[in-house]
Amino acid sequence: ATSPGSGASATFGGAITSTAVTNASGTAASSALTANATSGGPYSVTASAGTPNGAAFGPGAGPSPTNYQYDSCRTPFRIGLDWCWNGEPRAQAYVAKTSKFFSGISVAKMVDGYDLNGNPHAQYQTGANAQIQSSAFIGPAGVGAMSNTTYQSFLNDAYRVVASRTALVGGTYYEDSWMVLSLLMMTANFLDYTTL
Repeated sequence: ATSPGSGASATFGGAITSTAVTNASGTAASSALTANATSGGPYSVTASAGTPNGAAFGPGAGPSPTNYQYDSCRTPFRIGLDWCWNGEPRAQAYVAKTSKFFSGISVAKMVDGYDLNGNPHAQYQTGANAQIQSSAFIGPAGVGAMSNTTYQSFLNDAYRVVASRTALVGGTYYEDSWMVLSLLMMTANFLDYTTL
């Protein structure tokens, strides 16, 4: 991936190149979907010495997860999309952190959950399913890696695993959905409806 100029671009799966719609100064020429449905963020992530709010779902809703799991695994996709389509520097800064974490693990060793200290916390990828991976984790992490050529090898590996259509440990509906969305984005076929 390169920073905007005549357009942010990235190579997907080692062969396909896409160019985002930006003007000559690198300003996005169209709005896009982002993590909170407004162009440009915000992407403020603050580490604290406090503890996660296990009651975030509200009274009577049961405990909410306090680890990186099937709800949070989508975040690198959404914020990576904002970088690819809009060249939003806060998005690139955010996915640089997730890409550094996941590329340090490698696609082959990724599991379907992590504690906040980075330790594996697999949800479904355990026991007899320990060798089956998750498209919902690998695909969005691969899209986040589209932010910088430093992560090209990780992106290529993520593409191969997701395109194999076998990383379905969490069940077919959710895994298939994120497989398709991630492959569309990684192959530059994810349609930006705001440009139509």
